[in-house]
Amino acid sequence: MARASSEFESRFTDLALVSANFGFLLPYEPLLAFYGASAEVRVSSAPGGAVVAARQFGEVLAVTIGHLAGVRSPTANQSSRLRVLTRAGLMHAPVLAAFEDLHGSADGDPDRAEVVAPLLVQRCFELAAWFFRLQTGDREPMSFVHTSPSDLRVLAERVAPLDAVLPRLRREFDLRMGPTLLLASERERLIVGARDAAGEPLPEASIAAEVQRRLTKAGWDVLGPGADADRDRSLGCVLVEPRLSGGRRADLLLLVGGQVAGIVECKRDGADLATAMDQAGRLAAAVTEASPWPVWRSPLPFRYVSDGRRLLFYDANDPEQQARFISGFHRPATLARWQREAEADRAAPTYRARQAAHLPALEEDSAASQLHPRQLRAVRAVEQALVAGDRRVLVQMATGTGRVGAEIFEAYRQLTYARATRILVVVDLKIMAHQIQARFGQFNTPDAGRSLADVYQVEELTPAGPTASASIVVTTVQRLQAMLAGTSEPEDGFAGVSAYETAEQVSQSDTAPLEVTYCEALPPDSFDLVVVDDCHHSVYGRGRALLEYFDAPVVGFSATPAAPVFGFFNANLVSEYAFEQAVADGLVVDYSVYRTRFEPSGSAVLVPLDGRIDDEAKRPRRTQYEQLDEDLAYVGPDRDPRIIGSERLAAVATAFRDALPTLFPERAAQAELVVPKTVVFARDDAHADDVVRHIREVFGAGDTFCQKITMRSDRPDQLLRDFRTTPQFRIAVVVDIMSGPTDMRAVECVLFLREVRSAAYYERLLAQGAQRIAPAELRAVTPGAFAKTQFVVIDAVETSRHHRRRLVNVTDASGRAGRWALERLLNRAVDGGLNADETAELGVRLARLVPVLSEEDGAAVRKLAGLSLEQLVAQLLDAAGEEARVTSALLAEMPALRAVLLAIYDGPAATDAGEPTRPSAAAENVRRRLAAFTRHAGPFTAAQLWWIENIAEVTAAEAPFDPKNLDSVPFSGRGGTDGFLGAFGADAAIALLSDLGEALA
Repeated sequence: MARASSEFESRFTDLALVSANFGFLLPYEPLLAFYGASAEVRVSSAPGGAVVAARQFGEVLAVTIGHLAGVRSPTANQSSRLRVLTRAGLMHAPVLAAFEDLHGSADGDPDRAEVVAPLLVQRCFELAAWFFRLQTGDREPMSFVHTSPSDLRVLAERVAPLDAVLPRLRREFDLRMGPTLLLASERERLIVGARDAAGEPLPEASIAAEVQRRLTKAGWDVLGPGADADRDRSLGCVLVEPRLSGGRRADLLLLVGGQVAGIVECKRDGADLATAMDQAGRLAAAVTEASPWPVWRSPLPFRYVSDGRRLLFYDANDPEQQARFISGFHRPATLARWQREAEADRAAPTYRARQAAHLPALEEDSAASQLHPRQLRAVRAVEQALVAGDRRVLVQMATGTGRVGAEIFEAYRQLTYARATRILVVVDLKIMAHQIQARFGQFNTPDAGRSLADVYQVEELTPAGPTASASIVVTTVQRLQAMLAGTSEPEDGFAGVSAYETAEQVSQSDTAPLEVTYCEALPPDSFDLVVVDDCHHSVYGRGRALLEYFDAPVVGFSATPAAPVFGFFNANLVSEYAFEQAVADGLVVDYSVYRTRFEPSGSAVLVPLDGRIDDEAKRPRRTQYEQLDEDLAYVGPDRDPRIIGSERLAAVATAFRDALPTLFPERAAQAELVVPKTVVFARDDAHADDVVRHIREVFGAGDTFCQKITMRSDRPDQLLRDFRTTPQFRIAVVVDIMSGPTDMRAVECVLFLREVRSAAYYERLLAQGAQRIAPAELRAVTPGAFAKTQFVVIDAVETSRHHRRRLVNVTDASGRAGRWALERLLNRAVDGGLNADETAELGVRLARLVPVLSEEDGAAVRKLAGLSLEQLVAQLLDAAGEEARVTSALLAEMPALRAVLLAIYDGPAATDAGEPTRPSAAAENVRRRLAAFTRHAGPFTAAQLWWIENIAEVTAAEAPFDPKNLDSVPFSGRGGTDGFLGAFGADAAIALLSDLGEALA
């Protein structure tokens, strides 16, 4: 309850007592009661003042809602506030329209003010009623009271004393509206409450008609009174207030195939539907005894209660039954299918029951051998949650760690064992939809080695809806919006742009709330399960209605679960595989962050981002997920993102060029250091053109060296391929096409010349750039490079500081500061002073040693610690766990172990040739086996040996060798698959791949 200062409390109370239209707001925000009353009393006497007060009412209400939701408004700009609240999922169409009417009113035109003032006061009242329903859940209809002139005079007398101290009241209000921290579950309740409060209460006489309309929409044949003789004329018929023996009555009975199978009860708007469902359960049992018509099962299993807006459903066939809200009635064909399934498997009559009864343990599933342990952990956690009845399940997996593979394996198990009828997979990009469809075709089932796509039909969603035989349907968020919310799909040229990027260029249309309506081509009961791949979190905010539309559990996979995602899933994060853990496991490289310091002379230098970590960034990862993503604060038009303008571009490019020997010291001894593959982020196409010109001038290079790639480029797809595969194309300047499935494995540097507003987008870009690449592939496009050991982030616009990444600059490419930091952390362990952040940072610093760990050094660590280096790292990364404390104590007690770790750190940089002094154990094993293979299987020509040696090198990094790699670098430079077949002959080439794979395994 909001409170004014005690000095003014009595004045607000006096005002509330005489304000019939706004006095009820006093317990929730006194200033709202004041501004509403102030606008009302001025409508006739001072319409311009009424307009101003109405606008202030809207602004105060928007700030109050943001405060309640824990949303930080960027500025005092009302347009920005409304966009923030809409993207957070708090604004719905009628509410937003009322806010916009208040904000868009012209307070400088006296003639217009006289016309619009009464309308704006009415809008204030509508918003006041919405806010009251949101706060209380009260659904009683509220009507605007037309106040008499005498009562208006009394009201004006109560407004005047507060008007005189308004500046002080606003200061007190601003203090009350300070930052708040809100749990995801609390935010979710507020979002749902805002949605429910947005609809005007239905008159009781209209509720039954609205329920019948929704039944008709779902394909039910609603029979008139006394028409029960026609109950067989359709698969699904509805009897309205049927006469039952014993004087009993039901509002609606559902007949499927002539048998009574369900019941519908109508309640007044705002009624407690959970209590109503208990009553419906008792009636479902009584109806079967009193029904003159055939009954499918007693008591009736399918039960619905509705107040005309909300619809609660209960299936008595389900184990550990739980009622759930749904967006629309199930179709008769769906209930008929559920009946058949229940009769066919009485022990497991529902989809959820089949999950519990028939999903085999992962250890017993032969197809599980295609997955890594991290993927299996995610699958196990998802299935446990679904069996427990969770309707929203969230999995976090870092980019490049097998997220899509886990999704496909889960779909396979749900279709094969739980007998799901159809699964929907939602992705962010059209190209991702195509790629996932292809991945389904690559997953081999134990069924005679056939692919999953051979066993189950996989198709992309079309405007006509899924075909009857489809088992897996893949769609983009844009296609769902077009079908359910009536929005237009992007043109083909922009279908390849991720929502992560379009969210960086926010317009009013981008933040308009999505209102979903029933779609006959895609009914709510079309799917048993919805899997959401790593989509932009707007689908969980303004677009959440797209997912709430379907009556199916939603499983979300996300690399960067920002708070709207976390909130939508009720903080039900069942499995987590963080970027830091992926570094420890050698799946990705870590990164170094450098900022640009501009000197008084106008030149610039690159300096490591300091190691200080904000208190906000030190919170545990789950706590960070609880907070709304910071990019919500950037949706307003208040300012353009920071950029490096033309006057400083040459200085930044020069600083980058001059720092390359320091950034990549292992390559500095080369006669000519090849510029690593670099992506530069520009503001727009004009800025990108300017950037390209300056980079070419600074490096003294031609057109091919640095090129622009944007959606407005000529053949952007071909430019991307050239950038990935040709050594001559070194620097790509981009605006909008790098956050999707673009292959960034060969990229070793990113240069931010424009501010990245979204924290999730920033994390996504860094994770993509940190993807590993086989040394042979890297050398093919970056001559002189031995291996990708880090990803260098050059931040010229302070983006990295804004996003407060939890572990910043955990490496230093020069090795000097990095070694000093590692030694300092080890010494801190001796002193017993490692805090949670330092413990996790030590884990990530040691993780960098895993990819270059020799067999001898690995054995030394295991001998001293009793654990592998990978295990030590994993325990340290769980900084708050008991294992981290035990590992820290182990390091403190063993000086020999600390010395070995420092020696391992020194090892990779102790060579002039640019290669580690100690090859990794895997690489050494492959080298020995390759030598044995070439001795026994040869002789080979020099051209053939080139193919064999490069295949072996890729195998050492990414065992087993995938034949699809033959069309990637370095093989693409010699003709790819065709070149390989030509070097050996078709039959011999296929046999050689098999024999070589066995020899190297």
